[in-house]
Amino acid sequence: MRRGGARQRFTPGRRKALRQVALEIAADGVVRLPALIRGRLEVAPPVAAGRLRAFIRGEAEEPAGVIVLARPVLDRQTLLATGEEHLLVFPAPDPRHLVEADPGGAIRELDRLPFAEVMAYVAELQRRLQPDARAVVGAVDAAAATSPVDARALRVFSAQLAGLLDPDSLALAIDRDLSFGALPGRAYVGNWGGIDGPTFQGPAARLSEKIHSTGAAPAVPQLRAVPTRQLHITAGNSPIVPVVSTLWAFATKGAALVKSPAEAPWGTALLATAMADVDPSHPLTRHTLLAYWRGGDRRVEDALLAEGAFDRVVVWGSAATVSEVARRAGGTKTVLLGPRAAVSLIGREALSADAHEVAIRAAADSLVANQAACNSSLVHYVQASEEEALAYCEELREVLATWDRQLPHAVSRETAARLRRLRRGAFAHGTWFENGAWPLVTSVVIYLPAGFDLALHPAGRCIVVRSVDDLGDAVRTLGPGIAAVGVAPEPVRSALLDEIVARGVDNVKPLGQAERGYPGMPHDGMRVLSELVRWVNA
Repeated sequence: MRRGGARQRFTPGRRKALRQVALEIAADGVVRLPALIRGRLEVAPPVAAGRLRAFIRGEAEEPAGVIVLARPVLDRQTLLATGEEHLLVFPAPDPRHLVEADPGGAIRELDRLPFAEVMAYVAELQRRLQPDARAVVGAVDAAAATSPVDARALRVFSAQLAGLLDPDSLALAIDRDLSFGALPGRAYVGNWGGIDGPTFQGPAARLSEKIHSTGAAPAVPQLRAVPTRQLHITAGNSPIVPVVSTLWAFATKGAALVKSPAEAPWGTALLATAMADVDPSHPLTRHTLLAYWRGGDRRVEDALLAEGAFDRVVVWGSAATVSEVARRAGGTKTVLLGPRAAVSLIGREALSADAHEVAIRAAADSLVANQAACNSSLVHYVQASEEEALAYCEELREVLATWDRQLPHAVSRETAARLRRLRRGAFAHGTWFENGAWPLVTSVVIYLPAGFDLALHPAGRCIVVRSVDDLGDAVRTLGPGIAAVGVAPEPVRSALLDEIVARGVDNVKPLGQAERGYPGMPHDGMRVLSELVRWVNA
C-alpha cells in the first residue's frame, strides 16, 4: 500500500498478533493484558489463578513477573456486585527496557520518518480496530463484565476509538498546532521550513562588518520540529485518555512510553495488539511503548524520572499524582494535565423558553464520561427564583431517569456512601431529587440554596443546581480550576465570554456541546503538540 508517496514499511502477511492475544476473560476469570515493548507484544507468564487470588486476598506474595488487579464482577441486569472478581494480569515491565538505549539513534530514525508514513500507519491501526473486529468485541465484552456503565456505552467508546485513529484528522492537528507563519505544521515535522519576513543581526555581527569592511547577506532562517523522548502517565477517568496521549506521540513522531491506566486499560491493550499486528519492525512500533506499572513503584519510576531519561513528561491525573510526578521530574519539561471541573450557566431566557430542552442539553454536558471528565459539568447555575430552580431540578431528574433506563450504570459503594454522608451532613440543607432507591440511587439532582466546596462533589450522575439573580454572580466564582463552562442562551454566552475567559477558563461553549472538538484543538490552554517537539533553528 502506498499513501501520499510513502514507502511501505508494513510486514506483508503480518496478521497473527490480534489472534494470538485474546483480550477475553478465561474460564478461570483471568484476563491477560499485553504490553508493547520494543516492537514485541508481551504478556505475563502463566500463573495459576488460585495463586493470583491468594495474592489478592493477602495470603501470598505477588508472583514474579506479573502485576495483578482485581475487579468486581457486576450483574449486567442490576449492575450490582455479584461477589465474584475477575483478575487483570499485566506483565511486570523491566525498567531497563522502558528507556531508549540509544536516544540519539531513536530520534534520528523517527525524525527521518516521512509524515505520510505516520498517516499510513495510523490508517492501518484504524482498519484493524473497527468496532466489529474480533479483538475489539472481545475487549468490550471483557470490560463490560466489571464496568459500572452499560455495555452499550463501551461500544460507543469502541466506535470513538476508530474515529480517533483518523489519519487526516491527525495531519490537520499537526498542521494547525505546529504551524508557523504561512506554513502548515507538516512543513516543520521532519523538514526544515523557511521563515518569511525580516531578519536581524546582533551588534557583534554589525560591528564586525564595520571593523573588517566585509559582510554577507544573512541566510534565510529555517525552523524544524524535532521529535522528543516522551513519558506519558495517563489517567483512567476516561478510556480515551491513553489513546489521545498515544496519538500525540504519533503526531510528533516521539519516542514514547505511555502508561496504561489501571481503571481503563483496554484502549492501550487494543492499541498494543494492533501496533504489533501492523508491523513489529516499524519505527513507531519499536519506539512506542505501552505498559502498565503501579503508580509510585520506585523500582520503575526512579529509572523513568531520572535526569535525562526523557525530554518531556506528560502527566494526567489527580492533584496528588500531578504534584508528585512534577516534583520528581526535576528539570525535565513537564506538561501537567491536572484535575479540573466544569459548570453550566443557564440564563432566564433559555429556562423560560423550554426548561425541558435546556435540561436535556445540560445533562448531556454533565454526563460526559459518566461525569468523570474535566469537561463534565458538576454544577448548573440557573438565573431563576428558587421556585423556578426547583422546577428545573425536577425536569433534570426526569432527564437523568431516562439516561438511567437507556444506559444503566452501577453506583459504587464508595459513591453511595459519599451521597449518604452528604445528605446527612454538608448537603443536608439542600432539596434532593433522586432516581432509584436508597442506599443505591442511580442518579440525583441536589438544589443547594448556598455555596459549597466543589471538592465535596461525588460525581457519577450527581448534579448540583444553584439559583442566582445574575449570572455575573456565578462568573465571579470561576477560576483556573474550571476547565469548561457551557452557557445558554447564545446571546448571554457572547456577553459573558470575555469575563469568563479572563478568570482562567479555557473552554466556553454553547450548552450541550461540552464534547465539541476539532483536530488540533488546544488542551488545558496549551497547544500540546508544540510542547512535545523541540524547536530547532538553522
